[in-house]
Amino acid sequence: MNEETDLNELSPRKMMACNITAALIVIAAGVFLLLCGVHVVPVRASRAVVGTLLCAIGLSLLCSALIQRNSVSLWLSVCFLVPALIELLVKATHLGYVELYPLYIAIPALASLCTMLLTHEWKTHGVIAALFGVPAILFALKSSGLVGWGVTVPLLVVYAGAVMLVVAVVKALHKKEEQ
Repeated sequence: MNEETDLNELSPRKMMACNITAALIVIAAGVFLLLCGVHVVPVRASRAVVGTLLCAIGLSLLCSALIQRNSVSLWLSVCFLVPALIELLVKATHLGYVELYPLYIAIPALASLCTMLLTHEWKTHGVIAALFGVPAILFALKSSGLVGWGVTVPLLVVYAGAVMLVVAVVKALHKKEEQ
């Protein structure tokens, strides 16, 4: 995306669409929580509130991102939708936070992967996806029971060293190009 396009103000029509969409999503979240509170939905409202509000914020940001073609709103939407999904999985399945915490680590990677589709900035977002995705995968191996901490921690240390090496080499190459 070029800078000129990124700095343009939203048209009144797009701004209204974003505001109305967000309002409808918040109303739907409130109605869902009300249905929980009056026992139409068989979930206590107190158990549903966090996931419902995270989902409402995430969906509002996602709709806004799609209407505006705004990569920041898209990136942020994933940061709310993933925890909403985790809440749903914890409350509706046998899975717990012990099994699902790698998804929290993966949030920046997942957000960047989604943003790449909108912006086509493969290099920038690919680096973020790799930087956070690899540790998330390593922690997922541990949380799934496939490996223990005796494998996970050494792999994380090797990964950290590899990242440090890549950063050092890239910086050295950039300095060399500038001279």
